[in-house]
Amino acid sequence: MGGIYWWPRAFTLDNFRVILADDTIVNAFWITVGRTAIGTAGSLLVTSMVAYALSRKELPGRQQLLLVFLFIMLFSGGLIPYYIQLINLGLINNFWVYVVPSLFSVWNMFVMKTSFQNNIPESVVESTKIDGAGYVRIYFSIVLPFSMPLLAALGLFTAVSQWNDWFTGAFFVNDLDLQPLPTYLQRVMSTMEAGNMISASQMTGAKEASMYNPEAITSKSVRMATIVITILPILFVYPFLQKYFVKGVLIGSVKE
Repeated sequence: MGGIYWWPRAFTLDNFRVILADDTIVNAFWITVGRTAIGTAGSLLVTSMVAYALSRKELPGRQQLLLVFLFIMLFSGGLIPYYIQLINLGLINNFWVYVVPSLFSVWNMFVMKTSFQNNIPESVVESTKIDGAGYVRIYFSIVLPFSMPLLAALGLFTAVSQWNDWFTGAFFVNDLDLQPLPTYLQRVMSTMEAGNMISASQMTGAKEASMYNPEAITSKSVRMATIVITILPILFVYPFLQKYFVKGVLIGSVKE
């Protein structure tokens, strides 16, 4: 209708009510939360364990393993072999397709390995060995606590990647009840761009469109509300991790 430059004519939450009344998007939201939490924690644990092992010079075949990891980081088998592998593992149309393939990141492993070698003093590790600690005890008592800034940074990047991933749900999951929020949003946006405009009654299912202000509900406004709901949770996580980006935990730990 024109006449709107910055402030809307009237404040309304009808678009968010339409979104939250849709059982599909609520379920997709919790699928995304679950995959992000489990996937991030699992990826940090598995990747850091491999990085810790490869950071120890006494590991047999260490150089050969590093070359293998470097090769698979630069070259992949392609989408079709990857899809066949997922079928063989029984991960197609399975929630764990979001978690298992992303448990290990070669790039993050190299970053962690370098950090473990350069930022954790060998004197601390040796003193712990003298006290009788083994590799597992050193990993949990020394390596992980001393690497919290690194883990927080890589954890945030991994969480954002998990949260924004729409490709996996679109190509490897056919069950709508298992599709994450980004896949749902991409499907809605593709439908709208194709000209099949989703009405408020279609978005709400059993809800009637007459419950809301028809002048405030448009396909674009619903799409924008969905985008806001998608980005807000990951924005709320950052303030809790910010301190790890600006403060190290190794300051004053070792006096040479």
